[in-house]
Amino acid sequence: MPRRTQVTLRLSQILLREDPLKTRFQEFIMALMEVSGLPLQAKGALFLKQGETLRLVMEHNLDEPLKVSCATLPLGRCLCGRVGLSGEALWSQGVDEAHEIGYPGMPAHGHAILPLKVGERILGILNLYLEPGARVTEEGRVQLETAAGLLALAVLKERAQRAARILHRATLLSLEAQEEAEYLKRLCALVVEEGYALAWVGEALPDGRVRPLEGAGAVGYLEGLLVRHDESPEGQGPTGRAIRLGQPQVLRGIGEDPFYGPWRLRAQGFGFASSAAFPLRIGDRVFGAFNVYAVEPDAFDQEEVILLQDLASLAGKNLERLRSLAQAHLLVQLVEQVPESVFTTDLEGHITYANPALFAQTGYEPQEVLGQTPSLFKSGLHPEAFYRHLWDTLEKGQVFRSVFFNRRKDGRLLVEDKILTPLRDPRGQLVAYASTGRNITLEWSLFRVQQALIHMTELFLQEGMGRSFFQRFLDEVVKAIPGAEAGSLLLRNQNGKFSCVALLGYDPALREVTFARQEVYALGVPASLGKVSGEGLREFFQSLASEIKALLLEKARLGEVKETLYARLEVNGEAVGVLYLDAFRGYFPEEAMDAFRFLVHWLEMVFSWERAQVQTRYLRYHDPLTDLPNRALLEEEWKGQAEKVSFVLADLDRFADVNRTYGREVGDTLLVAVARAWQELLPKGGRLYRLGDDEFLFLLPWGPDKIFVFFQSLNQALQASAPEPVAKDALGVSVGVAVYPDDGQELSELLRRADLALNQAKGGQGIAYFNQELEDIYLKRVELLASLEDALREGRLVLFGQPIVDLATLEPVASEVLVRWPKEGGFWPAAAFIPLAEETGLIRELDLYVLRLAERLPSKYIWHVNVSPQTLSDPRLLEAVSRLRGNGVRFEITEYALAQGVEEVLRTLREMGFGLVLDDFGQGYASLNALLQHPFAMVKVDRAFVAGLGKNPKAHAVLRAALSLAEELGLSVVAEGVETEAQRDWLLRLGYRHAQGYFFGVPKPINGA
Repeated sequence: MPRRTQVTLRLSQILLREDPLKTRFQEFIMALMEVSGLPLQAKGALFLKQGETLRLVMEHNLDEPLKVSCATLPLGRCLCGRVGLSGEALWSQGVDEAHEIGYPGMPAHGHAILPLKVGERILGILNLYLEPGARVTEEGRVQLETAAGLLALAVLKERAQRAARILHRATLLSLEAQEEAEYLKRLCALVVEEGYALAWVGEALPDGRVRPLEGAGAVGYLEGLLVRHDESPEGQGPTGRAIRLGQPQVLRGIGEDPFYGPWRLRAQGFGFASSAAFPLRIGDRVFGAFNVYAVEPDAFDQEEVILLQDLASLAGKNLERLRSLAQAHLLVQLVEQVPESVFTTDLEGHITYANPALFAQTGYEPQEVLGQTPSLFKSGLHPEAFYRHLWDTLEKGQVFRSVFFNRRKDGRLLVEDKILTPLRDPRGQLVAYASTGRNITLEWSLFRVQQALIHMTELFLQEGMGRSFFQRFLDEVVKAIPGAEAGSLLLRNQNGKFSCVALLGYDPALREVTFARQEVYALGVPASLGKVSGEGLREFFQSLASEIKALLLEKARLGEVKETLYARLEVNGEAVGVLYLDAFRGYFPEEAMDAFRFLVHWLEMVFSWERAQVQTRYLRYHDPLTDLPNRALLEEEWKGQAEKVSFVLADLDRFADVNRTYGREVGDTLLVAVARAWQELLPKGGRLYRLGDDEFLFLLPWGPDKIFVFFQSLNQALQASAPEPVAKDALGVSVGVAVYPDDGQELSELLRRADLALNQAKGGQGIAYFNQELEDIYLKRVELLASLEDALREGRLVLFGQPIVDLATLEPVASEVLVRWPKEGGFWPAAAFIPLAEETGLIRELDLYVLRLAERLPSKYIWHVNVSPQTLSDPRLLEAVSRLRGNGVRFEITEYALAQGVEEVLRTLREMGFGLVLDDFGQGYASLNALLQHPFAMVKVDRAFVAGLGKNPKAHAVLRAALSLAEELGLSVVAEGVETEAQRDWLLRLGYRHAQGYFFGVPKPINGA
């Protein structure tokens, strides 16, 4: 045998052993060194290709520095990297500049570097060390290339065996695992056992997130991990792309991939260098991803990707199988636990399976049902044609659905909504029938009652209550309640007796008999609604008076009744009647009680509604407190007339004070007493209405000449009728008078004009008559208010500023913001529209308008912005002022606002950093208390005191005291209304530092506002 053949045989025998590849590689190297004529040193290394790198997997006597330096080599670097890239063997006699990797003191040597190739595929390289300067003969080269080929086949076989081993284990795992979570956990553990750092399975959720299900290895990486499968940054990693694209995704270098930013630091902290993700499919749907991480960069070569892809495919198929098994189990549980009856039959109709619900609904035992046909449940209520149609439909392979009237074992009726379905095997052959039935006995009874009550409601709305209505009601009820054969409805008369208003199944003569309450309510049962039979009926019968008993024996067939449904009818706790339904041939089914209860509640509702209608009509047109007619009745009654009528609108003075001082109960007592007293003053043809809280309207058949005397009598009656403890001298009445037809024709017009007169009366003599001047003033106010609303809406109001100055230097230290309303030729006076805005509530919109404009004020100045009492309670205020933070804004608050309970709002404004200024100090509400209780930083002394300087010594004293008090409290002080040089001098002598007034400057437009 030629020597080359012997060497090849020897090497093949080594590589074909079952020992670990590392052991075989060592013997392989040793065998090569024994070949004569090969100048080999006792060193060698095996590198396998991994992506774009070579990884050192086995070595023999390799120097320690080289083990570290050559652990991973990029393709193309150094001698080994070049062979791994080109696939061409390299023969080197020594170390030169092409040998890029070295270390100090590295001994001289040559290299025989051979690619491990299978066909054109490069698996790695075999690096053998030569003696320095040695050449390998052509024969030697052939032998070494042959040896490299044998080693390549061994590596390929090892990989194939490893892949087969992993897939075999995964297949066994698929067969063993019975639960999804267990299977996924063990699958991940299998992959980690093969050398990977982490493996986990993630599920793609509908909201775009990927939820980790199970994992193995470094599972701490998964804690708090955010991965998505949408187009967000967290969806651009391998996992998200694998799910979204349905293709494997390999990340060869975690440190370089620009899309791996959200997880890079976390992954590097766990030592991961590369990862791969594979889509998991259940059927045609990508369910999630199978994710694998390695500590080496570029760890996933083509074989690994194919192997892991096969594992993911196998996992998807097994998940589909496990879920199918779980779904089948759930379906079994569903059939067993569903409250609807289910059974199956063979093609001949014999029952082969029945679920527990069927036995519960019918009362049969399993042994009484299985093997029988469904005719066991027949009620006899369906004609034979019904069953012929049923079987014709099923034999055609079609679904049959209908309402079935069956019977339980005890003979009671059972109403079912049934679906009968043909069942086919996988080949499509008809093999059985299935029946699903829902017990609708209750629904069926309720439906029949509901239909009857719908009909009766229509009849009630058309005809109202009467004997014909009640008789038709009883006829419908007996038809609707299963088991009912007779009935009676008894109602209470005005004399308190009960008589029969409807009767069915009994002698009509019973209609003429009346019963006392104790007789019709004689059933010895505590409930107001229920059923009674047997002994209960006998006790009821025995409790009746002898004459009633004899009458019922003759006319009512009481001896034949087996069971009675009864209901005591009540409205607001008051007995109004009783309803009886009787059965002669059997007993009422349990489901009948709910239907009976439903119709009884409806009947009580009808009685209650009828009674409420009477009460509602009264309350619609009358005041419930005083029983006086209200505005609604006035509008229906007023039609106008030929004679004069005085509309006298009366309002109690200081009535709100009565409620606050004595309580609303005393106030109500006063209103009732006044209404009663004033009604006695009405002349013939006069009417009194209550229109509002303390507002009354008299319609008097007089002209205005008699009204003043009537007004005086109103005051006298008010004083006389005032209840304790109300002070009589604190009461009064104001009236406004409008006369029909002189002051108007329409009711609304007359009421409005009487109201205008009343407003004038409240500020004058207590009585006022409508005149055209009042109308003109009212119309002008309406027109002005509308114009102001337009100006606010269109943004036509502008901001002016008036300086607050240092009295000594006259330099401005702040500026008060004032709102001005331009008009042709100038501006509206503030007094013309500010009070109107306050009266109508428009001041809130005006203040919010100013706050919006104030956002544009230059922030280098200090600005004083006025806020009205109404605006302080507006929920929009804090949001509006929040945009003014840092703009040097102080808010001026009048003393009158402090009576409105705004402490919390002021405290919030102060906490937001705004200064608070108490305006018009000394003219308002509890000034000293205001300084103590509220977080003010400054006070502005009212102009009335400044005007008295040099004229009134008391003004000097007040100003001196105000300054001393403010300084003691740590507050700044501004004197308002300075108009002369003399006033300035006085203030300086008193010690004032700041002031404001026309002497220092008139308000001027603010640039940019």
